[in-house]
Amino acid sequence: MPKARRLTDEERSKIVRERAKGVPASDLAVRFGVSPKTIYNVLSHGRSVKSANGSRSRVLTMRVSEADLRRFDAALSRRGIAHRSDAMRRLMLAAEGVFLPDDEMCDELRSLGAALNRVGNNVNQIARRLNEAKVRGERLSYPASSHRDVRALAGLVFDLADQVQEMSRARRSLLDLEIGSALAGLAARDANGAE
Repeated sequence: MPKARRLTDEERSKIVRERAKGVPASDLAVRFGVSPKTIYNVLSHGRSVKSANGSRSRVLTMRVSEADLRRFDAALSRRGIAHRSDAMRRLMLAAEGVFLPDDEMCDELRSLGAALNRVGNNVNQIARRLNEAKVRGERLSYPASSHRDVRALAGLVFDLADQVQEMSRARRSLLDLEIGSALAGLAARDANGAE
């Protein structure tokens, strides 16, 4: 059995760069004369050489579906970004702001939930009175005031639904801005051919 070939630090860096561009691990294994397992070890254990400034010593790998990758590439293309790794690095740096819950939205949703509970209680009281009258064989009492109350409650439910939808739209817009801000500069850099 032939002795396993050791990769140089330069080769490890090249493997990482080539894999980030989408070159299959099996092709890299053939090119560098090692097993696919060695390629995956280089990628998953961060054995690549540190960059000149020493700041990028770790390698991250992940598996995605073809559809996920197409959507990601399309999103980058719409923003004029050519390199996945740069986009992922920027998104990682922006993750703290993107993944934190929106405290103001959470408070507003709790408030809306309490309002919906009150609406539900009022509707239950009206339904209970109507059911009790029906069980006793009494004429169902549904005065104009009850009708106004039900219409007002229905209006409140629709208003709450509109508010939740608007909050959702606002949060999505904010996330789009944060992601756009995180990716800012990459498109211009890629257009200028910088590496």
